[in-house]
Amino acid sequence: MVTVRDVMTEAPKSVLESANLVHVARVMRDEDVGCVPVVDDGGRLLGMLTDRDLVTEALASNDDPTVRQAGELMRGGVHAVDADASVTSVVETMGRQRVRRLPVVSGGKLVGVVGVADLAKNLPSAAVGELMALISKSGHKDKLP
Repeated sequence: MVTVRDVMTEAPKSVLESANLVHVARVMRDEDVGCVPVVDDGGRLLGMLTDRDLVTEALASNDDPTVRQAGELMRGGVHAVDADASVTSVVETMGRQRVRRLPVVSGGKLVGVVGVADLAKNLPSAAVGELMALISKSGHKDKLP
């Protein structure tokens, strides 16, 4: 069985919940990513922040990005997948949640992120096409609940 650990992007850049939004935006820019996991001091996943969250929630509200913290803006209750879960189950979760990427945990700690691009490298193109159609069916959220 192919597991999420086999296809995920390992050791993704994350931010602490106390990081200000300028730092978060710089991490996204420097890492060329559209979302970053938010973790506590022990590396436990707390939530996710997307570039869209920064624009629609912080900038559009005229919040001071040097004062507002990642923990205030992040989406908690994040849907994460276990590193040892099957790739089939992550495809189902992504389709059901209509998201393009999910954080990967092991023992509650962040160990990776799996996205559609990771799956595209490891699954038949027909399966990836079906997933994209499902994500786009009702308009993907591109953020985690």
